[in-house]
Amino acid sequence: MFHRIFRNISVLIIILSLIVCFSGASFAAGLLASPGGFKISMEAPQTYQSSLVVENIGNEQLEVKIEPKRIQKDNIHILFSDEGIAAWITVDPANFTLSPGEKKNVKFTVRIPTNINYYDAAGALLISGYPQKTEQNVQNNGQANLQVQQVPQIAVPIDVGLPGTIIESLVLEKKDVPNILLTFIPGSFSYLLKNNGTVYANITGNVQLDGWFTDDNLKMEGEVYPGDQYYLMTDWTPGLEDFGVYQAKTTIKYGRFDQNQTLQTNNTLIVIPVWLIFIILIILVWWGIRKKGVKSPLKIKIERK
Repeated sequence: MFHRIFRNISVLIIILSLIVCFSGASFAAGLLASPGGFKISMEAPQTYQSSLVVENIGNEQLEVKIEPKRIQKDNIHILFSDEGIAAWITVDPANFTLSPGEKKNVKFTVRIPTNINYYDAAGALLISGYPQKTEQNVQNNGQANLQVQQVPQIAVPIDVGLPGTIIESLVLEKKDVPNILLTFIPGSFSYLLKNNGTVYANITGNVQLDGWFTDDNLKMEGEVYPGDQYYLMTDWTPGLEDFGVYQAKTTIKYGRFDQNQTLQTNNTLIVIPVWLIFIILIILVWWGIRKKGVKSPLKIKIERK
């Protein structure tokens, strides 16, 4: 389970490495950090010290800034905050200059407070490299041409397992379930969960749709750290055979290792098929014509011999 958490956060490193990537003919920049992440297991509130190597793999001199952050993410947002584990981490040095090809050994310390109420925490060292100057070229016509430069940024995750009471608790803060759906038009099922426990929660969701003539089953999954929120989401597109009233029974199971905790909620939705709308329109048009006494412009006369 812990490997899965670490893998998901590691994907964040790749995403952040590509943020704000505009390259020019005369400018190239990049940062590399090793190792790519840290997994720390604490037996008691204590101090952890380690280091990483930051390298300038571009061809321009960079002003490097390292900021401790807390990772907050779900399937919609990826955020960094200065709360929680971010306040436990100090970096030395946090600001320095790297020439092309130069490396720097950076030390960091994680100091766990004695009154901590989190059992699991996810942090990161956010490393940014800023060019020392912004080049400005002047064209022949005298107009200034501002060159956009690349600002490389990577995140090194720091996952901490802490001592303390294990409390597994998720709260369903909000749900957004469609009341009416049309055939071939997808509807979104969204459940906002908040982890108010002390440990990481691995989540699986199941939406059982029971209708008049057809049934369906929707799957969801995710993970959320203590104090964070997570949008558990899925979509459903009614088919040609789906019609009538459906009962949507949602079961959300969660746990740090074994998913032995459960949340449940029920909703009712109506599926209106497109073919029924066409039939109703045809009936209304026919009824309107009959009511107004409009006669058909075509007349058929049958003569008997």
